[in-house]
Amino acid sequence: MPTPSPTIERIYPQQLDAQDHDDRETLRIHMERYDFAAARLIGTRVLDMACGCGYGSDRLAELNPDKVIVGVDIDPAAIAFAQAHYQRPNLSFICADAEAFSAPGSFDTIVSLETIEHLPRPRALIDNCASLLAKGGQIIASVPITPTLDGNPHHLHDFSKRSFFALFEPHGLLPQQGFEQIQWWQFKGLFRRNATKRHRSEGVGNAVLGYYLKHPGYLFKRLGSMVRHGFSNRYLTCQFRGS
Repeated sequence: MPTPSPTIERIYPQQLDAQDHDDRETLRIHMERYDFAAARLIGTRVLDMACGCGYGSDRLAELNPDKVIVGVDIDPAAIAFAQAHYQRPNLSFICADAEAFSAPGSFDTIVSLETIEHLPRPRALIDNCASLLAKGGQIIASVPITPTLDGNPHHLHDFSKRSFFALFEPHGLLPQQGFEQIQWWQFKGLFRRNATKRHRSEGVGNAVLGYYLKHPGYLFKRLGSMVRHGFSNRYLTCQFRGS
């Protein structure tokens, strides 16, 4: 199965250039989130909600051979890719909508990384995840905590730590251990208009300028973030458990 063309929405490790610094950093920051989660799994049944092409689910399964890992994603092409490229005895993939997915039995840990900001109704995702949790279970999730709506057309929401944590509070799930990351901006081909992209960030500058034309007030939010954090995005991965 061919690897899909690079986009800013999904990571396919097979399409990243190991000799390119920006590509190495992109993969590193994504894998570090999964390593954080892999070291904190509890129970035996683990769900990777919105698993994309499956590389993270595979990492969870590799580091936890005693656990059953199930990866779920709404994209049939991503699930087909995952099934073709990531195969372990304790790993399986299902094509389903994260907001509506149900399964026999429950899960001790649910992992959902860089998902919430993509969905029109973030709370619906967390509500469903909470319904799938076994008693005493946990959710490990991540979001960007700096502005991203201008640079990523697939993001529908910005989050702060407070608004992120608030999604879990109605279910009695409180933040435990957290892991913050910094990703410095990639400027390679920022305003390139080639039809064929060689890097995920190519052409993003054009989209950013277009976003400010439609949402001029957002520029002040971006400038405020730049003053505080420089040319970077910040991400928070957090473990949520009942009190």
